[in-house]
Amino acid sequence: MVLVGSRSPDRSEPVYELHNACLTTVAMVAGCHVITAEGLSGDELGPVQRALVDAGGVQCGFCTPGFVVALTWALMSGTDARRAAAGNLCRCTGYTGIRRACDLLAVGPGPTPLDALVAEPVLQVAMALPPIEPEPFDGHPNRWLAGATDEIPEHRHATAPHRRPTLLRRVPELCRISEHPGGVELGSAVTAAQVQGSELVAARWPALPDHLEQFGSPAVRASATLGGNLVHASPTADLALPLLAMGASVVLSGPAGRRVVPLERFFLAYRTVDLRRGEVLLSVRIPDPPPGSRLHLEKVAKRRFDDIASASIAVRLDVAPSGALVDLRIAAGGVAPIPLLLTRTADALRGTSPDARVIRRAVAVLADEVTPIDDVRGSAAYKRALLGHLLVAGLTEGNPHLAAEVLDRPGPPPSIPSAQPATTGAAS
Repeated sequence: MVLVGSRSPDRSEPVYELHNACLTTVAMVAGCHVITAEGLSGDELGPVQRALVDAGGVQCGFCTPGFVVALTWALMSGTDARRAAAGNLCRCTGYTGIRRACDLLAVGPGPTPLDALVAEPVLQVAMALPPIEPEPFDGHPNRWLAGATDEIPEHRHATAPHRRPTLLRRVPELCRISEHPGGVELGSAVTAAQVQGSELVAARWPALPDHLEQFGSPAVRASATLGGNLVHASPTADLALPLLAMGASVVLSGPAGRRVVPLERFFLAYRTVDLRRGEVLLSVRIPDPPPGSRLHLEKVAKRRFDDIASASIAVRLDVAPSGALVDLRIAAGGVAPIPLLLTRTADALRGTSPDARVIRRAVAVLADEVTPIDDVRGSAAYKRALLGHLLVAGLTEGNPHLAAEVLDRPGPPPSIPSAQPATTGAAS
C-alpha cells in the first residue's frame, strides 16, 4: 500500500490517493510523489503508528505497514478511518486493536496537514513537486492505459510494447463529471472513487455511493475507471448493473465519427463489447431519474466486501402516486455471460400495482430469463433462487409483510442461504 501524490497546475500542494503498489506501473506514477510506509517514519513514531501501538493493534507486523499507510491517507483526506482501512487484512485476527486505533484517530474535523504526518525529507519533496501536465489523446489503442486493475493481474504488460503509454487518467476530457441536457455525463477515465464521491451523481441517484463501498477496496476504487469496468465486460461488473438500470448510454468515438449506444446494446457476448476497430469509449451518459423513481441495489458474495458477486441486481422503479409501476428497469449480474438487462421480467411488472401474485409471476419469468452456471461462487440453482429473492427485496422494499406473503412464509422473509460450492462448470 502506497500513497501517490500529484499536483495539478491550479494547486500549490499535491493531492494523495491510496494505491496498491502491485497494481501500479512505473508509467502511472511518472511525475508523481510516491510515499511508502518508510516515508512516514521519522525520529519519533507518527500519529498513526503511535495509535496502533497504544491500542494494541500491532501483532506479527506483516499487515502493519498497509494499515499505517491506509490510516495516514484517512487523516490526509478526512476520510473515516475504518472505511479507509478496508481491504487490508490481518492474519493474526488483530482487528479489535486496529479498530481501537481507528477510534483514537477519529478526532478533529477535516484533513490533517501533511507536515504532521510525514518525515521532513518527504515533506520537502512534496512541496517541490511540479504540476502534472495534461496528456493529448493520441488515438493509438495499443498505447492506452487507464486504471489497469484488470490488466496488471492478467500480466498483459509482460508483452506490451516497450514505450510509455498514454495515461488516460491524465487526459482532462476523459476525467470530467458534468451535467448535460437531461442528465449527467462521466468521462471514461473517471474512477470508481470519483463516481462514489460525485455530488452530481449522488443528487440524482443517492443509493449508488453507499453501494460502491462493495466495489473493491478504497485503493482499487482510486484506480479502477468507469470505462475499464464497462469495456472489460465482466458478467459481474460492479458499475455496469446500476448503469443498466439507470438507462445509461455510452459515447464512442472512432474513424467514422461519434456514436451513442444504449448500454444494454454495448455488451455483445462474454467479455465482448460493441467497439469497432479504432474506437474508444469516451464517456457515459446517465439520464435524470423520472419522477417517483427509486433505485434498489443488491450484491451478494461469499464475503460482503472485497469479493466478486455470486449474483447481484439493480432495480429502478418509477412509481405513480397510485402505487402502479409506470416503468422499471432490472439488471442482473453473475447469471448470464454479460451484465444482463431483464426485459421480459420488467414487462411482467410494468403497469401493475405489484401484489404477491404479480411478484411471484415476475420471479418465475426471471428464473426462465437468466442462464447461470455452476462455479465456485455457487450452483446455477442457488444463483437463480438468490436472484429471485433479490428481486423480491427490490419490489417490496419497506414492506416486509408483502415480502413474507410473496415467499408464502409467516413473518418477515428469512435470510438467504449460503452459497453452495459447485463441483462442475467454469467461472461465469
